[in-house]
Amino acid sequence: MEDILTNVLKNDRLDEYPLFKKFCGLKEKGLRKESFKALSSFIGEAKEWDNDKQQNFACWLFTLFEVSDNIHHILVHPLEENLLKPILEGWIRENPKEPRPYRWYGLFLQTEKHIEYLNNALELGGKSEQLSLLKLIDINFYSLWYSFHHISEDLYLGNIEEDSILITKLQQLNDKVECQQTRKNNDDEINYYRELLNDWMIFKKEQKKDFVKWCKTKGKDYHWTNAYYYE
Repeated sequence: MEDILTNVLKNDRLDEYPLFKKFCGLKEKGLRKESFKALSSFIGEAKEWDNDKQQNFACWLFTLFEVSDNIHHILVHPLEENLLKPILEGWIRENPKEPRPYRWYGLFLQTEKHIEYLNNALELGGKSEQLSLLKLIDINFYSLWYSFHHISEDLYLGNIEEDSILITKLQQLNDKVECQQTRKNNDDEINYYRELLNDWMIFKKEQKKDFVKWCKTKGKDYHWTNAYYYE
């Protein structure tokens, strides 16, 4: 994907927002102080727009965020806090059945409720909410990774019951993924954690330490086992 500044600056609709265009141009040149001054003027102007114009701007910008890298170059704190968050929050109040503001809030904005927003988007939009779906899968995979990332040291940081539920939930989410290759890759990773959790439970019933050695003895060939065992 291209950098967000590249995508915004070459977009035909940017001319509709001259102050925002000025902000982006100055930002691209590395003129931080001047760019934030232009942004402040733009935010002041945009706050006076009606709801439709504000939502049209948000749709345009967030759609570009979805297909761009390095969005932090544009998604700076004043823009997020003083304009984009209020637009999405007002949109949700006005039309709580529309999935897009939930998706964009969950994907891009700072909040402790990422999962709640993404789940709402998925519930309202169904399979069409592939970006929300994939982000939820990533979040859940990270939770599993955290549980197991010290397992070669006999240290499991998760909860067996919770991780079992999480693996089942991941499988249910992944069944909705439309890209076959992505779904297959996720299935492989889900099976990895399913087998690892099962092996850990069996290991704990048999002994207290040396999980790596136990895996080798049982013919469990995890990618980290060989590297650790032969050190």
